[in-house]
Amino acid sequence: MIRFPITDLLNEQECYDYLLRTLHPGGLCCRKGHALPSDQAPHDRRQAPLYDYRCRVCGNVFNLLSATVWKGTHYACVTIVLVLRGFTQGIPTLHLADELELDYGTLLARRHQIQLLALDHKP
Repeated sequence: MIRFPITDLLNEQECYDYLLRTLHPGGLCCRKGHALPSDQAPHDRRQAPLYDYRCRVCGNVFNLLSATVWKGTHYACVTIVLVLRGFTQGIPTLHLADELELDYGTLLARRHQIQLLALDHKP
């Protein structure tokens, strides 16, 4: 089997920006809803561009994935975008897990979470 390194071809910052627009259309805010000031520096810069911020109002630490179905994941933004793309295209979880070298059980559980959210928000 030939492996195609698709994750190497995508830009991490562009994927972060896409996820920011998609997951937080009103802008990034803490779990209590306090908006992130435009001049605020990150609290933790270890996982660029997925920085952690400390809320100036309540002190909560948060990032792009906090308060989303992706909370607690260690996936890079590129991987999350590719997973979402695969889910919306109907690619089987086993194939997607193999292609992106992810744990099948974890990916299947995430898929089920997203499907439940989609059903809850279905018009």
